[in-house]
Amino acid sequence: MNKIFNENCLETMQRPELTGKVDLIITSPPYNMTNRKGGYADKSKRYDIYEDWKSETEYIDFIVSVFNGYEKVLAYNGCILFNFSYSIENPSLPYKMVADICNRTNFSVADTIVWKKPTSIPHPASKNRLRRICEFVYVFARKTELETFETNKKYNIGSNNQKYYEIVDNFFEAKNNDGSNDLNKATFSTDFVKKLIEIYAKPNSLIYDSFMGIGTTAKGCIETKNNYVGSELSEAQIFDFKAWEEKRKEKDFNLITSFGDGM
Repeated sequence: MNKIFNENCLETMQRPELTGKVDLIITSPPYNMTNRKGGYADKSKRYDIYEDWKSETEYIDFIVSVFNGYEKVLAYNGCILFNFSYSIENPSLPYKMVADICNRTNFSVADTIVWKKPTSIPHPASKNRLRRICEFVYVFARKTELETFETNKKYNIGSNNQKYYEIVDNFFEAKNNDGSNDLNKATFSTDFVKKLIEIYAKPNSLIYDSFMGIGTTAKGCIETKNNYVGSELSEAQIFDFKAWEEKRKEKDFNLITSFGDGM
């Protein structure tokens, strides 16, 4: 595929060419926290065209509809890596959202990963709130595939022909983002994506991001030689990714040319 569709993800997931073809989903939706009074998030939207503020019921209904779309595109024994954090205004939202996903869709939580960031937004005026240095990645699988969904964990065969899998902790550190971007102030890093791909993606997987943003998931796929497909409402952010892709191709071409000249 290797394409980002400029449309709502609910439209993308109705495309017949994607039905049952996605091996892994890596995504982070809008956190539904932009329109708070005061503070950093009130000054710039997460998306240049997306109003990141719905009622709690509206937001959870939307996420449930997204997961019902995942049911259509996700391959047998595929899984979903769903990065989500909370706002100080509504810290209970992630738990209500996850509960509704489990109760209203065919998916359930199989694991929870803790992502530690190098930096976070401090709250020096709060006497009782802690600095949010960690975010969660919820690992979802179909309820019928909780014991069988695929990862990329390595293993050895013991003398009794038993498979002994490597130990992979549910905690890792990765950069917040790839640098400042005026179009999207809430991106995760390529480093973050690559760490998840290393654990969960078989070689040559097709990885889908339903909220592609400036293309960080696609960048991680390109750098790990996997395939990607995405959805993004913002045409400007898709152009931003394409500009990055062209620069990378030019750099790779120059490296190959230099190597050839050296021979």
